[in-house]
Amino acid sequence: MKRLLLISYVFPPAGGAGVQRALKMVKYLPVHGWQAVVVTPRRPSVPVVDRSYLRDLPPGLVVERLPSLEPGAGGGEDPAPAGAAARLRRLAVELAFPDRYLLWLATALPGTLAAIRRHRVRAVMVTAPPFSSFILGAAAAGLAGLPLVLDFRDDWSGFFTKGFQAHGGGRMWKRAVLSLERRLVRRAARVVGTTRAMCRRLQRLHGGPPEKYVWIPNGYDPDDFRFLAHEPLRPPAPGGPIRLLHSGTVFQSHPLDELWAALARMEPKERARFTVEVAGRVVPGMVVDPGLPGLRVRRLPYEPHQAALRRMARAHVLVATLADLPGLSRMVPGKLFEYLAVRRPVLMIAPPGEATAIVEATGAGAVVFPGQTQKLVGVLRGWLQQPPRPLGPPPRLFDRRQLAGCLAAELEAVAAG
Repeated sequence: MKRLLLISYVFPPAGGAGVQRALKMVKYLPVHGWQAVVVTPRRPSVPVVDRSYLRDLPPGLVVERLPSLEPGAGGGEDPAPAGAAARLRRLAVELAFPDRYLLWLATALPGTLAAIRRHRVRAVMVTAPPFSSFILGAAAAGLAGLPLVLDFRDDWSGFFTKGFQAHGGGRMWKRAVLSLERRLVRRAARVVGTTRAMCRRLQRLHGGPPEKYVWIPNGYDPDDFRFLAHEPLRPPAPGGPIRLLHSGTVFQSHPLDELWAALARMEPKERARFTVEVAGRVVPGMVVDPGLPGLRVRRLPYEPHQAALRRMARAHVLVATLADLPGLSRMVPGKLFEYLAVRRPVLMIAPPGEATAIVEATGAGAVVFPGQTQKLVGVLRGWLQQPPRPLGPPPRLFDRRQLAGCLAAELEAVAAG
């Protein structure tokens, strides 16, 4: 069994959708001849914790949890302390380049190199964001003389230029990020992107042969949906209520404003037929209940993964949104693939791009572009007349077991030189 060193800042018991890519790779790579050794912070600075993910870790998995000097590490939202020392600390975090998580690298590099030697790994892979982890991977791979694989879960220089801020940092900051990204990409033996558009952009910006840039999308794990065999999916009763669910974080990139605008144009008796559930973390300042007469909105906290999937199955329509921001059309919310697997119709409110193309190609539901408020009203009224029905089986293309095989093939190629 060949060994891969996988650096992932977010890893169980950290929660959230971004954890699943590394987790499912680790789970299914052994089927294809590779075993991962995971490097992750001992106490990461993450917004949510989900210990239910730990059940997915394969027996005997080696996880090197390395110390970090980050403020606020340990899970949960960062506190907001007062005083001059706290203000200086916040300023230092704000100026950390390329992001605040850089503070993990100094303490992580010795342990990463020790793990490489101890486990005789054949390649180093880093999945990001946070993108500062790419620096750790490049340093470790370079010092150990190993091939480097960079996995872009999101668009770095084209979108998340400063931590998880969309287009943050100003012109000089963005230029510095682009320069750093170029150096790291050129150092890598393979560059993996979750969408074709991301891969095309990276190749256009940084050069290299086409085979260097590999599309491996996110997906779904069939094991997570076994409960559907015992819980039949039912459409809404004719004339009955229709439950809409938005699962996941509501923030600048994934707002609900377009949905609220469409519901505001409907009559109160029409709105009374809908219940909107908003399940997951909400960033301060985002609207999760517009207070429209007749509309019922339920605000629900972050739930363990399996509980969240069962809630999706009980909904009638699953809502996914992307704001009309430059570069966001190149990305696909990871939850979209679980929406397909849970077989409930999708309401995708997003600009034309990778996510809308998947919904249209699979016939998974309705696509509405931002600003098309009246079209969205028509979609909602159409469901009142003809209730949405469950979907068929999800495309095998997005099965995590198959996607792990795609990654294993690339690892074989780089390990062979």
